[in-house]
Amino acid sequence: MQYLFVITLFLGLAIARPPFLGKALNPQAGNTIKSWELAQFHLEPFNLTDMAVGCTKTNMSSSLFGCSIQFKWDDPNANQSCTCKEDWQWNGITHTQGPMNNYSTDYSICKNDDTEIFQFKFIDVFDLSNFSLSLTHIYKDNKYNRYTPRYRVELTSSNFRNFPTPTTANMFSQTNITLDLIEKSNTTMAYSSACDCPIKANITGMTI
Repeated sequence: MQYLFVITLFLGLAIARPPFLGKALNPQAGNTIKSWELAQFHLEPFNLTDMAVGCTKTNMSSSLFGCSIQFKWDDPNANQSCTCKEDWQWNGITHTQGPMNNYSTDYSICKNDDTEIFQFKFIDVFDLSNFSLSLTHIYKDNKYNRYTPRYRVELTSSNFRNFPTPTTANMFSQTNITLDLIEKSNTTMAYSSACDCPIKANITGMTI
């Protein structure tokens, strides 16, 4: 019998689904759903590196800057990575999402193929140096057995059992980002991560 394991921390989180995910989220009759505490897993955080956010204004008569965010994203739990980029417009003042700060409230896809999908979105943008991101990584875990030591649940104090290989896995994170100011003028604002060290985005939920 095939099993579907579900770990969830943020119920109702809207996530774009690649085609291969449909079967996993719509199990056939007779399948069993079991829930587990996230703390029972040994998951490493997402690593976000080379993060840079910049805004430029080429038309001084406009109140809006053209802004972009880009970063590299590595998921050590799946040994997979991608590069992300998203553009939006901002007046440099407004904190709430809208015409003067029109970052997307939908997920932006960084990578999407037949085996996986990386996507992210802004939760809020108070400032270019202080904002929050929601990140999700959905993938076919065909090499799951290579990582079974990280994915185990304690059945008794002295007895461990590895999970069966799942069809898909979905890990997600909601993390606060703090960046350092690099340049600021009437036409340019630039921020980046403080050093070469990755920004650690802890896993806050997962479905298997």
